[in-house]
Amino acid sequence: MEKLPWGGTVPIEPQDCPFILEKSSLNVILSEDGFTKTLFAANMVDYALREGSVVYIDLDTIFTAFLNIMIHDSENLDNLLIFQPDEQTVEKTMAQVCSLSSPYLRFIVLDSMTTLYHLFDGKAPSDVNRRMSIYLSLLQSMSERFDIPILVTSMIRARRMRQTGPRPWLTSPTGGRALLRAKIVLKLSKTSSHIDIDVIKHNGAFIGKTFKLPLRVEWGAR
Repeated sequence: MEKLPWGGTVPIEPQDCPFILEKSSLNVILSEDGFTKTLFAANMVDYALREGSVVYIDLDTIFTAFLNIMIHDSENLDNLLIFQPDEQTVEKTMAQVCSLSSPYLRFIVLDSMTTLYHLFDGKAPSDVNRRMSIYLSLLQSMSERFDIPILVTSMIRARRMRQTGPRPWLTSPTGGRALLRAKIVLKLSKTSSHIDIDVIKHNGAFIGKTFKLPLRVEWGAR
């Protein structure tokens, strides 16, 4: 990515996306649309696979369902390890992922916190929040150990406020408190031709900027 121009809106290309993320850190993306956040995550995966291996914890299965659309460079798919845990296997999966020691590991995706919360729907909120904090702490430790970015996705939900008025609804990400440890927070929204990436939280000069990424079906095409 070249030096950023003045102004709040910056057009970028898919190959620029990895430069928005931070290594040795949790990077959170928020979205109201499941397919949009998965497209963004897949773009990161596509480029990370060129350098090494990628682990994708696909809880909502959107990435797996559209894998052939999102990742076209099939020669690198042998370096992609996908997990699809359910309520019975999620603990084992997280332990397995966090025990990996490959020097070729370049990227880990947890997609999504929203689905992860739904897996523990019948449990006490305090227990669920404790689990989420443990999972994110383990992933944060991995990102520091391997000096790689960890991408965590979360859907934005709306809930009705008690008071009435012009704005009776409040939007917030699933796992809001647990995600406070993230150094990078990006909010995605989709138009007819672009994905707008609003930088909510960042360590560098990107804070407050909006990146406009062309929306293409053939994301993996070269």
